[in-house]
Amino acid sequence: MLWFEREVVAALVGSDDPRVRSAVEEFVDGSVRDKPEHLRLGLAGESILLGAYAAALRSVGRLDGDGALRALLQSWETGPIGVVRQYVRAMRSLVTFAENELASPPSKAA
Repeated sequence: MLWFEREVVAALVGSDDPRVRSAVEEFVDGSVRDKPEHLRLGLAGESILLGAYAAALRSVGRLDGDGALRALLQSWETGPIGVVRQYVRAMRSLVTFAENELASPPSKAA
């Protein structure tokens, strides 16, 4: 997983438990790695471009902390640029799925 993808996952995880956060990060990393190369390339390209934008905002003091990154992601998710919206939705979907899968108790055999 690229550095900005890791930051996005950290910002989107709802739990403060380090074990849950680590498990979600591992799940998202594995899911992203399992994508076909052409999809992975698009995701990586967006991560690099959006990460550069976020880094530029940080360098001028306009993006400090996870709360600011969460707000930026929210604005991207509801913004007018479709591919940016889809990037955030894809990452949020992976995080939400991982959180729900990891939180569910193991099923008991009948």
